[in-house]
Amino acid sequence: MHRGFYSVVVVSLFFVVYLVTAQKVWAAQLTSASDTISTSRPSASAVLNTDQAANATTISVIDLGSSNGLMYIASDSATFWAGTGETTDYNIKYVASSSAQIAGTPNTRNIYFTGSNTIPHAHHKGDAVSVPITAMHKIVFTTATTLPSGGKILITFPTLSSGDANSAASPSASTFQLNGLSDTNIKAFSGSSALTFTGSYTNPSSGTSPVITLGSLGSSITAGTTVTIYIGCSAAAAVAKCDTQVPTVINPTKNAATGTADSWRVQIDTQDGSSNPYDTGKVKIDTIESVQVYATVEPSLTFTIAGENSGTDYHTISTSCASETSNTGINSTPTVVNLGTLTNGTTSHIGQTLTISTNGASGYALTATSSGRLIDVATGFWIPDANGGTGLTANDTPIPAAMTTGTAAFGISPCGAHVPTSTPNWGGTSGVINSGGTSTALFSNPWNTSGNGYYATLASYTGGPISGDITVMRYAGTVSGTTPPGIYSTVLTYVATATF
Repeated sequence: MHRGFYSVVVVSLFFVVYLVTAQKVWAAQLTSASDTISTSRPSASAVLNTDQAANATTISVIDLGSSNGLMYIASDSATFWAGTGETTDYNIKYVASSSAQIAGTPNTRNIYFTGSNTIPHAHHKGDAVSVPITAMHKIVFTTATTLPSGGKILITFPTLSSGDANSAASPSASTFQLNGLSDTNIKAFSGSSALTFTGSYTNPSSGTSPVITLGSLGSSITAGTTVTIYIGCSAAAAVAKCDTQVPTVINPTKNAATGTADSWRVQIDTQDGSSNPYDTGKVKIDTIESVQVYATVEPSLTFTIAGENSGTDYHTISTSCASETSNTGINSTPTVVNLGTLTNGTTSHIGQTLTISTNGASGYALTATSSGRLIDVATGFWIPDANGGTGLTANDTPIPAAMTTGTAAFGISPCGAHVPTSTPNWGGTSGVINSGGTSTALFSNPWNTSGNGYYATLASYTGGPISGDITVMRYAGTVSGTTPPGIYSTVLTYVATATF
C-alpha cells in the first residue's frame, strides 16, 4: 500500500511540472495579423563605373540587373556617397532618365540629371549611388493571450545575408534597415487606447535580423484585443490613422525578376517582462517596382495678327492702352495698314491686334524690324522716322520718341499689358496719340542698315505659360507743308519667340 501511494504521487508531480513549462515552450498564434507599408517601392543602389567630375549631368554606373534595382533611380532623387577626401552629395533631385542596360564588362547604365540639378562635387569610381526608399509600417494583430503590464512586443525582420551591407549608402538586398528609428517615431495602441513603451532597436550584423522591441508596456493587453503599431509615425491622435508620417525604415532593393514582387516575412511576438513567450505570428509583405509613367507635352506657340476697324478705341482692345480712337477712315487687315492721305496739321493712326499664346516656361518676347524708312520709291523721298534716327545701331535702339503733329514723322508704338516701360520705353499705359499737338505715346521706325539684324522689343513676358496675350500695334504718321507728294511705304516684320 505504501509503495503504490508513492507511485501515484510521482505521476501527479510530473503532470504538474509539464503544465507549467508548456506556456514557455508553446506560444499561442496571433490572429488577424498584417503589416501594411506606405510604399512598396524597392530601394536602389549602384556604384560609379568611372570617376565623376563636379557638376556632371550624366553618370555611368555598374548595372547588376534586378539585384540592385538600378533602373528605379530614374525620376527620383539620388545620394552620392563620399569616398576618402570627398563630400557626400545628398538628394540630387530630378533624375531626368536612365538609359537601357549597356552590355559590356561590366554591364553599365547611364543616369541623366537635369541641367539645374548637377552633382556639385567630384566622386571616385566605386563610390556608391543610392536611392533609399523609406516606408511607414502599420502593424495590426489581435492577441490570443492576455499580455501582462510590463510585457514586450517584438517585430523581427528578415535575416541580413552574409556580405549584405546595412547602411543607407547601400540599401540591403536581404532585409529592411531600421535607419536610426527611435521611440518618437513609433505610435502604439491597445484597442483605441495609446500604449506606452520603451523601445530598443537592434541593427543586424551578418546572419542576424533587425529587431524592434517595444518593452515595459504601460498596461496589460487582454486576450482578443486589437493592437495597432505605426512604425515611422511621429503623431497619431487616434488609432484610426497616423497624423504625421515620418517614414524611416528602408525598403530592400529589388531581387525578383522585373514585374514580380519580392516577398518578405516579418515575425511578431509578445512576451512577458522576463522574455517568456506568449503569442507569435508571421506576416508577409511584398515590395515591387513602381511603374514609370512618361508623357510628352509639345512646345506650343501661336501668334496671330488681326486688322482693326477705323474708329476703334484702342482701350476696348486692351485695357492697358489709353482710350483713343483710330482715325484713318480705312480699316487695317492682317497684312495691310493704310494710313490714308496724310495732311499737314493732323496725325493719322490705325491699329492691329497681335495675340500670343505659349506654354513656354519663361514666356515669350515680341520683336519688330522695319525694311527701312517710309519711302516713296519712285522719287526717293522719305518721311523721317519719328525717333529721328537713321536705323538700328543695336538691339532696342534708337530709343522711341514723341511725335509732333505738323513735323513730318512715321513710326509704330505698342501698348498692352507687357509692353516695356523701361528701355525701350514705349510710353507705358498712358501714352496717347494727340492729333492736335505732341503725343505722349512714343514712336520708332526700327530698321536695319547693312543687314545687321538688330531688332526692337515691343512686348515680353517671363512669367511662364500665357494664353491670349494682346499687344495693340499702333501705326501713325504726320507730314509738314513741304513733304513731297507720293505713295510712301515700308514693311514691318514681327517675330514672336517663346522661351521653353
